[in-house]
Order: sequence, then structure tokens, then C-alpha cells
Amino acid sequence: MKLLLLTALLGTAALPASAQVASIGSNRPTKAPADPNKKICERVEETGTRLGSRRVCMTAAEWQARRASDRTEVERAQQNPGYKPAG
Repeated sequence: MKLLLLTALLGTAALPASAQVASIGSNRPTKAPADPNKKICERVEETGTRLGSRRVCMTAAEWQARRASDRTEVERAQQNPGYKPAG
């Protein structure tokens, strides 16, 4: 009886944790803003320095295009081990 109760308690305790792991994703909203011309500013970390970050402002459409381009570059680099990015 105690074993059954313990198993039931452990099983229900694991449910919220597994549901939470499935819901963890990007901290950026997936829905695009209604106005593609809305100006959005974000802090961008500088590579190679602990203190360096700069503020970058672009329209929502420009941010979306940049993220799509970055995603394409990452996918290309992962698929081709000898790939050298342009720039």
C-alpha cells in the first residue's frame, strides 16, 4: 500500500516538471508585431568582451529578416562541416 502511494506521489510530482520542460522555448515572442514598421531596440552582446553590449534599433520586418538570415547561416554551417561564413 505504501509503495503504491509513493509511486502515485512521485508520478504526479513528475508531471508538472515534464510539462514545464516542453513549454520552455525562446524568450522572444513567436508572433510578429502587427506593424512591420514599428521600431524595436535590443541589446546585442559583443563577442570577445565581457562588458560590451550595444543597442541596435531596427524595424520589426528588419529583425525578422535578420533572424531568418541567421537561422539559415546556422543550418548551413551545421550541414557543411567545412563551411566558412561570408564576411
